[in-house]
Amino acid sequence: MDPGGKKGGPEPIGPIVRKIVSRLGIKELAVSSRVFQVWSAVVGAAIAAHAQPHSLREGTLIVHVDSSVWLAQLERFRKRQIREKLNRELPYPMVKRIVLRIGELERPGNNRTD
Repeated sequence: MDPGGKKGGPEPIGPIVRKIVSRLGIKELAVSSRVFQVWSAVVGAAIAAHAQPHSLREGTLIVHVDSSVWLAQLERFRKRQIREKLNRELPYPMVKRIVLRIGELERPGNNRTD
């Protein structure tokens, strides 16, 4: 007799994997990484040179901008459009709002070691 009172035998792995992925938030992590992958294509080279995604948590995308001029321009004229375009590139609309901040941008070859 089975000690757990269940029928013996193997269980399908699909439901088990889905449950683990859901608990760990891996699906959301994969989708959020897509924001960083498509950023330049969505916003264009001019904006990407001055603004980069920094983090995405609970639907809020933090974007670092290199100057107050660019921050004002994006805040006033482009933020909503960028959010809508990003969400169209994702499997589901994950970006609920965008917060723009003055911050350091990642530059190729700008590896700081201090």
